[in-house]
Amino acid sequence: MKLSYDKDADVLYITFEPLAKERCIYVENERGDILRLNKETKRVVGCTIMAFSRRASETLIIPEIGSVPFNELAAALVSE
Repeated sequence: MKLSYDKDADVLYITFEPLAKERCIYVENERGDILRLNKETKRVVGCTIMAFSRRASETLIIPEIGSVPFNELAAALVSE
């Protein structure tokens, strides 16, 4: 797993498995967080957490190990 933090944008990038952009599906939730899925396997390969420092005091749940309120599209893709 690779973590990268952009302090100016206050965004945390988490990569579980490096994969070319064209091989990913991107799903955004209501907070603007982005879940990256492998188009073929539908496995989570990464996520982008917006406003990370402001939200760090909250319970932050990573999609790979817990539930996240992603929209219905994400739920459908992950459950396949």
